[in-house]
Amino acid sequence: MTREFNFKEGDGFSFERFISADDVKKFAEVVGDSNPIHLDESFAENSFFKKRIVHGAFLGGLISKALGMDFPGEGTVYISQNSSFKRPVFVDSNVKVEVKVTQVNAEKRRLVLDTTILNADGKVCLAGSAEVWLPD
Repeated sequence: MTREFNFKEGDGFSFERFISADDVKKFAEVVGDSNPIHLDESFAENSFFKKRIVHGAFLGGLISKALGMDFPGEGTVYISQNSSFKRPVFVDSNVKVEVKVTQVNAEKRRLVLDTTILNADGKVCLAGSAEVWLPD
């Protein structure tokens, strides 16, 4: 059974998520990144950011979740991702994840999408693009 491929430039999806201190702790445990800028309040207070920040890879994981589960959805294969971190996402804050189709290659069943994460103030924290493939 061939999956429908009817995407067009401008199509997209977004969702919001609260990133708790517990989420950050669990992520650190799973991947082994216990950098104190993410986990230690005292360390973070004396850092440039003055507060604990969320791992960049955690944010990339939220994009992966959107692409693989929501839009384009289950079965999507992540081909590439580039990301630029514009400002930190602080622990115990809300983010909005947005993906938007910028290129469609129907013959190869591939999409290029803008990938953006915004903080609660609507400011861009992560900007990038991803390429995905949707197998038949």
